[in-house]
Amino acid sequence: MFLTIGELAERGGVRTSTLRYYEDEGLLHPAGRESGQRRYDESAVEALTVIRFCRELGFSLDEIRTLLSGPRTTRKRKQWTSLVDGKLAELDESIARAKAMKKILRASRDCDCVDLEQCAALCAPMA
Repeated sequence: MFLTIGELAERGGVRTSTLRYYEDEGLLHPAGRESGQRRYDESAVEALTVIRFCRELGFSLDEIRTLLSGPRTTRKRKQWTSLVDGKLAELDESIARAKAMKKILRASRDCDCVDLEQCAALCAPMA
């Protein structure tokens, strides 16, 4: 059974323009055309599920393209592990940066500085 672009969009919870964009980016491939309209098979539903999952985790389209290309092998598992490790490192950096920002914001809120320049000079060493 083949799906139209509208049916796939509805099943995947995205707009048809998103599907066209994913096609342009090489992430989705229609199984063919019928009367000039794209038709998708179940593999497109699976690919869309992977794309949405990875996007929610913050992966770039290039990273997702790498994961979707080629057969599913041990090599793909290693690529996934490598990408996840990189994403975890990014999150650790973001968390550390957010904690530092929070500390500075609290200090600047509670300081007795009269102007912003004085507060910035006092709080800057905390960063």
